Amino acid sequence: MKKLLAVTLAAAVLAGMTGCGGSKGEPASSAAPAAAAQGNGNEMAETTAPETGKEPVTITFWHRDGNTTSNPIYAEVIKNFQEKYPWITVEYTGLASDSYTQKFNTAVVTESTPDVGTISDKDLYALVAQDALMQLDDAFNAWEERDNLLPNIVEQARFYAQDGNLYLLGYGKTQETSWYNTKWHEEKGIEPAGSIADLRTYCEEYAEDGTYYFSLRGGSGSAENLFMFILSYGGEKAFFNEDGTSTLNNPKVVEGLDFYANLYKDGLVSHDAISNGYREMVAEFGAGTAQYIMHNSSSVSEHTKNLGEGNFLPIRPLEGEDGIAVCKAPTFMGSVVFKNTEHPEEAVLFAEYLASAEGAGYVDRNEGRVPVNTGIYDQDWYKENPYFQIYAEFENDPNLVFAQFPIYLDGYAEYASNDIVADLQAVMMGDKTAQEACDKWAADLTRLQQEWMAD
Repeated sequence: MKKLLAVTLAAAVLAGMTGCGGSKGEPASSAAPAAAAQGNGNEMAETTAPETGKEPVTITFWHRDGNTTSNPIYAEVIKNFQEKYPWITVEYTGLASDSYTQKFNTAVVTESTPDVGTISDKDLYALVAQDALMQLDDAFNAWEERDNLLPNIVEQARFYAQDGNLYLLGYGKTQETSWYNTKWHEEKGIEPAGSIADLRTYCEEYAEDGTYYFSLRGGSGSAENLFMFILSYGGEKAFFNEDGTSTLNNPKVVEGLDFYANLYKDGLVSHDAISNGYREMVAEFGAGTAQYIMHNSSSVSEHTKNLGEGNFLPIRPLEGEDGIAVCKAPTFMGSVVFKNTEHPEEAVLFAEYLASAEGAGYVDRNEGRVPVNTGIYDQDWYKENPYFQIYAEFENDPNLVFAQFPIYLDGYAEYASNDIVADLQAVMMGDKTAQEACDKWAADLTRLQQEWMAD
């Protein structure tokens, strides 16, 4: 399967090269920030490059999510980089987030890749499989900030490459967490639920008059919450055993699914929970219909808008009977250098700058991403952010396990969106038993995992 991916991607790209539009209402690229940054860079290069003894160099940079918010952010990052390295000019292109992978794949096939790009971790292997990226192991080992990158982020980058090499330097992550209404908890005089047992107790005690303690997500995008819950309940710290067999139908995990579904069957969450997606779950939390939800760090702006700053906080995910909380490994963004670059030294410098405390610190602060470079922890804005302080505690919590969800498996995303959601809803409705659902998931995911291991 892995061996065929590069060929499959190339065929798909060539078939669709004539149409790579951006997302609705948003251009696929942005020239304004590039022009601003490039103008500063050209001026700087012309006046100071001779003093450095280096020939002026221009490199191209494509960002995975160019929009009216991020484009000015990267214009400033580029300006700061060019002031630090005045012989280098960076030409910026912001891509539409819903089509950026197609843009990169097209560029690989047509041999028109940029020097540097940003991507999501889950999209790394598609480029590695096409032999499109430069290995960064040697550069990383020589980089003065190498010890500042969180070890689990570096390990995850190597894992997604699937050959053990390093191609991706992380600059910001999305942290899975839970959120609770601080004002409500203070009024009740209780601590937020820390365990699955606590959650059930609070759900029973505070389900009244159309309000509930917990907003359960049973609709679109529910797989992540579900699996964190049932793996924690079952005391399983991974999706698979060493032989590739799934842990999802282990008896205690099956019991966890029953426990989860019974919150709905017993009327302890809203009637709409069975179809709740992200927006509905966040709306219940924001309206005070529910006081606790499971989601990641990216929803902070919605909570601020709905509840007001200071009325909510993130909290460590729920733990099981063994005191261990299983959390999905963070999704992170990072920079890559393309193999065809004619300026590898300068391209690596820029990729490192994007991951540095200075460069990533500016991006994380303005985009709201959780830093993965510990050098950022000393910056004032970070110290003043109450959410990031809590996320930093997660990294050092011996009872919090970051599990690698199988998003690297071909077909998993569609399976999670379709089969798993439908099966969860069937269990919640009583149309399928927890054992039947877990047996199906375990069989299907075991097959995918063992096929992946065999390639």
